[in-house]
Amino acid sequence: MEHTAKPHRTGNDRSVRSIILREMRQPAGFILALVVGGTLTFTRRFESIAVYLPFAVPWIVSFATRATSRIRTRRRELLLDLPAYRRDPAFIMDCQGWIVASTGETERLFKQRRIAHLDQLLAGPDGSTAGETLLGDGDRRTDRPYYSPVTERWYRVQLRGDHRESDWLVWLDDVTDQVRLEKRKDTLRVFTRRLQQELLEQETASDDDRRLAHLLLEEGYQAIMLARVTANNGDGRTGIDDSKSAAAQGVVYTVDGGRYGPFPIPAGVEAPIMRSRKLGHAIRDDRRSWNSLADFERTYPVLPEVAEVLGGEIRNFANYHSGDVSIIAFNKNGQINPADIAFLESAADTAVTAFSLLDLARRADHRFIQSIHGICAAAEYSDELTGGHIWRVNDYSRHLAEAIGLPVRTRDALGTVAALHDIGKVAIPHLIKLPRALDEQERREMQLHTIYGAQIIDRMRRASEEKERRLDMAYLIALHHHQHWNGTGYPGLVDKSGTVVNPDAHDWTTDSSLRPPAREEIPRVALIVSLADKYDALRSCRQYKPAFSHDRTIELLNRDDRSGLIGADVFGRDIHQAFMDNHREFARIYEEGQTEALCETGR
Repeated sequence: MEHTAKPHRTGNDRSVRSIILREMRQPAGFILALVVGGTLTFTRRFESIAVYLPFAVPWIVSFATRATSRIRTRRRELLLDLPAYRRDPAFIMDCQGWIVASTGETERLFKQRRIAHLDQLLAGPDGSTAGETLLGDGDRRTDRPYYSPVTERWYRVQLRGDHRESDWLVWLDDVTDQVRLEKRKDTLRVFTRRLQQELLEQETASDDDRRLAHLLLEEGYQAIMLARVTANNGDGRTGIDDSKSAAAQGVVYTVDGGRYGPFPIPAGVEAPIMRSRKLGHAIRDDRRSWNSLADFERTYPVLPEVAEVLGGEIRNFANYHSGDVSIIAFNKNGQINPADIAFLESAADTAVTAFSLLDLARRADHRFIQSIHGICAAAEYSDELTGGHIWRVNDYSRHLAEAIGLPVRTRDALGTVAALHDIGKVAIPHLIKLPRALDEQERREMQLHTIYGAQIIDRMRRASEEKERRLDMAYLIALHHHQHWNGTGYPGLVDKSGTVVNPDAHDWTTDSSLRPPAREEIPRVALIVSLADKYDALRSCRQYKPAFSHDRTIELLNRDDRSGLIGADVFGRDIHQAFMDNHREFARIYEEGQTEALCETGR
């Protein structure tokens, strides 16, 4: 907003008249006039003195008036000098926002930046001007912070004045540190809410410690150490201990993206990372405040491994702990202030909550994986497949998902539940170990293992009130992993109207009118597992076939010698190509995970 001309100030004229009238009513003026008049009357009898009285009386009156006024207001004058020494602006403006008086630092700032109006100094909230917000007829919100683009600081505005008068006394309190601290805390709140959401979606968020460290590094530190205090329970297990003498393990994150550690921190060590725990409060220090660098380093001995990460130089640090978490921030640009400590305290409290939630989520995740392992182990008893095949399919699938570029969340889940792809075979144990190839009727019955597998996993899903996305993925894999990109394969699931039939609501032994899904109708995770399953099946020996070499397996996956289908027709072009680009990794996984007894090898 441009402010180039001042309006006519009739309000100021009224103020001047009211001041004059108030002064005329002061009794001191009348008393002084009586004293001077009496003195003049008395001295008329002395002609020699009377000649000089016209010159002396004005000086006497002025002296008496000024002396009386200064004596009466001597303490108030000290207060009047205060704005000249304030670093935060203080000034007088009229009722329209024009700055009419300032002094000291404020006056120099206004002259230098040519500030003539309040709107040139402060930005109002919500798109309004500061003048509209502070001088309008509505509620004057002086409690909210206002930003000044002139000083690049945040201020809380204090106003003193009457809307009937023209002049307002204004002074600004710098609240920049408080505003920035609240914004930092908001960032931590967003971090916590995001973590909670991830955990609700069964994401273990393994990089949350890195993300928390990054939030702290943005405050201008060279490095952040996050440490968790642990204690040995006497039976070889490690648990959390909040005692002051417990040992810890810490990981250092640096501003250039490095991650170092974990470093063991012995119990009772005087290193800064354990010092706030020992003292029971946050600490900070700067080596510039010490006369001797040796004394500083002796008082705060940094672990040699950490000193090496920092290049051997510790300029300053701040340390705080909460619960089993300790945080130390090294080498901030500039000095560490109380707002930095407050943010560090909030970060430590957030870390305690975050890591506790992660511990619970990881324990739940481990229990889920144990359940998957148990189910797959049960399937091994009725299947010709071994545990080696099951877990290799997990590894192949995870690697292929990464090669295709699927999100980390998806490929990690795939690497856990791909092992359930053939779980439906437990329903047909009489077909699994036949020492011969299946006849046509047996083959059709064998194909139902995809339906049985989906039904088994669906019962697992319905056994819990909580939605488990990995079981949703396992359901799709079990149902679709024998379907082909070109629309061949099995089972048929789509009726003539294009509707997908529910596997639980159909007689699969008699109906052959359904067609298999094709192309994008097939979940990509199922196509990935299909390729992984076929690769390992070709590499492994069975009662009815020998094990094939890696090169022969590549040939068969490029073109099936029985059906004549090429790899792109079976798995889709992108999945088949990703396999061809990374097939050596499949060979490595097979060789490292080969646990079955050796058998005859085919071409």
